[in-house]
Amino acid sequence: NSQLFSDTPAVIFYLIIAAIELSVGVVANGYIVALNCVDWAKSRTLTSYDKIITSLAFSRFCLQFIIILDYFLFKIYPDLFVGFQTAQLYLVIWIFINQVSLCFASCLSVFYCVKIATFNQSLFSWLKLKISKLLPWLLLGSVLYCLVATVFFTLFSYSCCISSHNSTDCLSRNVTMSDNKKSLLEFTFLIHSVGSIFPLIIFIASSVLLIISLCRHIRKMNFNSDLNPNFRNPSMDAHLRALKSVVSFFILYNIYYVASTFSVGNPSCFGDEWKYMVCIFIAATYPSVHSIILILGNPKFKLASGKILHSANSCFREVTS
Repeated sequence: NSQLFSDTPAVIFYLIIAAIELSVGVVANGYIVALNCVDWAKSRTLTSYDKIITSLAFSRFCLQFIIILDYFLFKIYPDLFVGFQTAQLYLVIWIFINQVSLCFASCLSVFYCVKIATFNQSLFSWLKLKISKLLPWLLLGSVLYCLVATVFFTLFSYSCCISSHNSTDCLSRNVTMSDNKKSLLEFTFLIHSVGSIFPLIIFIASSVLLIISLCRHIRKMNFNSDLNPNFRNPSMDAHLRALKSVVSFFILYNIYYVASTFSVGNPSCFGDEWKYMVCIFIAATYPSVHSIILILGNPKFKLASGKILHSANSCFREVTS
């Protein structure tokens, strides 16, 4: 407690940033989920794009909550994760939610690539026709893939817990608990790194293909406009916005992967605590920032946002008048 009060300014600073990131994440991802749920309740149907971003937003909502919870608990109750079972429970939940979020993001990248990119390969043409029917299976397969990784991790952590409790000597039990917790953190790092490689490869491959396709198409439209100054393809701006969105998605995804990988495990792995906290802050920023980009790039979300802001402004004027 004395250490907590001595670091009160730093703790307050961390908690303010955590509260801001949590608020933005809850609003952005909750808005996507709520709006699509309202649309589904009205029409009982959702487009393939709405299905995938609803799934992604919900997983990010949970991911944001679990990361921010780590903020608060680590700063307010620094001894909470000293216990093996508490750390085990938190890491099991984090492994599953994090893997699901990364897999859903990879599915979204694949959907973008198949729908927007233009390639002449027969497999690509077939995927373009079948992607809407394959999407529910991709999402289900992602959940099962993450579930297997989580079960494997849970069994390992449970065996560590059993081995520590089987130790009869108190001193040796404390040593065993410490060693097992270190093994747990190392295995968490391994599961996160290895388990995320497959969705990471899929994400990078589909994003790179989409960026190449968009760059080619934009270059072709620029070439046509140079030949004919009066030629102006109205889809040029749309393709440029799509390219910027894909590039930002690519950068944010990879930054999150690196930051979350380095933040896995014990903060003592870092020379300074602030380095660990910076990685946590960066990891918590990704679920919020990209969801905001999705909202700003979607006409339906932008229109609904405008209506909400207009209604709120009208209500505010009525109250103040």
